Amino acid sequence: MTIASILILVSALAGLATGFTYRVWALVLISPLIALLAAIILHIYGFGLFAGVAIITACLVASELAYLGATYLMHRREISLQDEIDGDPGEQGEDGIRRQHK
Repeated sequence: MTIASILILVSALAGLATGFTYRVWALVLISPLIALLAAIILHIYGFGLFAGVAIITACLVASELAYLGATYLMHRREISLQDEIDGDPGEQGEDGIRRQHK
């Protein structure tokens, strides 16, 4: 059971590092690598089919939740409900809007 915990922890760390470094498309490359490496390691340690699938699923879920947590931490200042409530621009302003009066 220790190997399963280590695989889940390493998967979460990989998701965290991916979230701080890359965009969501990197998960398309990282997720199959995590699943493949976890399957190889679980096969070496003699895990059965159902236990292996459950652990690989847990690894992928941990990786993606860590990715979401990292991206939330990086972009939490940009996420503001105050803009929706009062209609005024937030701290970042609205730079992408062209001037309406030419």
